[in-house]
Amino acid sequence: MGTGRKHWRDSLGAPKTFVLYRTPDVWRCAVYFSRGVVDGYLAEPGTDSEPGEAQAAAHAKAEELAGRPLSIRWESSAEPGWWTGVITAAPTEPTPRLAAG
Repeated sequence: MGTGRKHWRDSLGAPKTFVLYRTPDVWRCAVYFSRGVVDGYLAEPGTDSEPGEAQAAAHAKAEELAGRPLSIRWESSAEPGWWTGVITAAPTEPTPRLAAG
C-alpha cells in the first residue's frame, strides 16, 4: 500500500508562523514552515467578515496544511488589516495545572 515516499508536508518541516491579511477582494494567508512557505487565500469568509471569523478559517486551513492539530496565538500587526499567528502543536492531552500555594 505505501510507497515509502514522503508526503509533501514532510519536506516543509514544522509550521512556525501564520500571516493573515485582508485585501479588497479576499482574505490572503501564508503559513511559514521551518523549510518553506505555503500561501494562498481563503474562499470563505468574505472580506466583509470580522477578523475572528477569518482567523478561525485560517486556523482550519493551517491544520489542513500541517496535517495535525495546531494552536495559534494571534497578534495584531502595526499594519492595519494584518495579523500574525505564532503556531505551536496542539497538546494531545491537557497539561496538568500546578496548585498555587
